[in-house]
Amino acid sequence: MARSGRLLLERLYDLRGRIARWHCSALLLTNSKDIRYLTNFSGDDSWALILRRPGRSHILSDSRFEEEIGRCAPQAVAHIRKGALAEELKKVTRHLRVRRLALQSDYLTVAQRRKIAGVLGARHLVDVEDGLIQQRAVKTAAEIALIRKALRIQEQAYESTLAWLKPGQTESQIAAYLEYQMRMLGADGPSFPTIVAADANASLPHAVPGPRKLRRGGSLLIDWGARYRGYCSDLTRVIALGRMPPRIGEIYRIVLEAQLAGIAAIAPGRDLVEVDAAARGVIKKAGLGRRFGHGLGHGIGLDIHEQPTLSPKSKGVLEPGQVVTVEPGIYLPGVGGVRIEDDVLVTSTGHQVLSRLPKDLDSVVLQVRA
Repeated sequence: MARSGRLLLERLYDLRGRIARWHCSALLLTNSKDIRYLTNFSGDDSWALILRRPGRSHILSDSRFEEEIGRCAPQAVAHIRKGALAEELKKVTRHLRVRRLALQSDYLTVAQRRKIAGVLGARHLVDVEDGLIQQRAVKTAAEIALIRKALRIQEQAYESTLAWLKPGQTESQIAAYLEYQMRMLGADGPSFPTIVAADANASLPHAVPGPRKLRRGGSLLIDWGARYRGYCSDLTRVIALGRMPPRIGEIYRIVLEAQLAGIAAIAPGRDLVEVDAAARGVIKKAGLGRRFGHGLGHGIGLDIHEQPTLSPKSKGVLEPGQVVTVEPGIYLPGVGGVRIEDDVLVTSTGHQVLSRLPKDLDSVVLQVRA
C-alpha cells in the first residue's frame, strides 16, 4: 500500500475509535478540510461518510468531481448525486444500514441539519465534537514537509517581490505581484488574502490592500502565505524604503524582542498561555500592552487557523508535531504598525523555526530604486 494510503488508514483508525464511543454507525463529514484530511479529496459541495466498521470511505458529490475522486481518492467509494446532498445521503445510509449517524455540528447550518433530519429522522442523528481539530493539530513528517515547501515558495516569491519594489507602487499592485510569484513557483494559491499595508494603514491588523502608494522613507507591512498541496504557510514582515521611520523603528525593536521571547518559550509540555505571556510581557513592559490586542499565534495546516491557539485565554499545552505562528504586533492609529511573524515547529526537545527570512532591523531597510 502506498505511504499516503497507510497514512489515511491511521487517521481513520483513530476516528473510528471515537465513532464507536459515540455508539454511532458512522460520521458525516461536511467540513471540506476534514474531508481532504481523511480521504485526500478536495472538491467543494460534497460530503463524506466514514463508517465505524473498517472499510472504504464514501464520498457524496456530483458529476463535476467524479474523475477527481477517482484520481485523488481511489480508496473511497464515489456516490454521484443527481439531486440534493441530503437525498443522496438517505440512499447511501440506507444501503449501508447506518442506524445512528454522528454529525459535525460545528460545520452544519441550521438549514442543512433540518434537511438531514427531514430525510433520516431526527432520532437517528447525534451532534458530536468529532475530535478532528485536536487530531489535525499534530502533524506527521509528511505534513511538515508540505508546510516547509509552502514556506520555501512564499519566501522565494517575497524575495522576488522585494527586488521588484519601487516607490509609487500601490498596495494592491504589490499584493497582486506577490501572489502571482507564488503561483509561478508552484503554489496552489495564497493561504489567505494577502495583506499589504503602507505607512498608517499598517495600524489595521487585517488591512485590505488599496490605492495607497509605497514611498521613500515609508514603511510597508506584508502578511502573506502560500498554500501547497493543501497546506498553508504564514509570515509577516515590515520593510522600509531608504530609511525606517523613527517611530516605526522604535516599535520594531520592541516587537522583534517580543517575538524572539515568544519563540524561545516554545517547547513540548509548555502551557499555551505561558508562550503568549513571554512575548506579551515584553510589549507590556514597554508601556504598549494595549496596542497588542490579538493572540500571539495559531496553528497552521490544511486551514490557516488551526489548533493550538496562543493567547491569554488559551487552555492546554504544546505537543511535538504542532506548527504554530508567533506574531506579536504593535499598532498605532495614525502612525502605522509592526507585526513580525514566523512559523515554528514544536519538536520533542524544544522548537525549530521553519521560516528563513531575515528580520533584524538592518535587513528590512531596502535601498531605494528609481
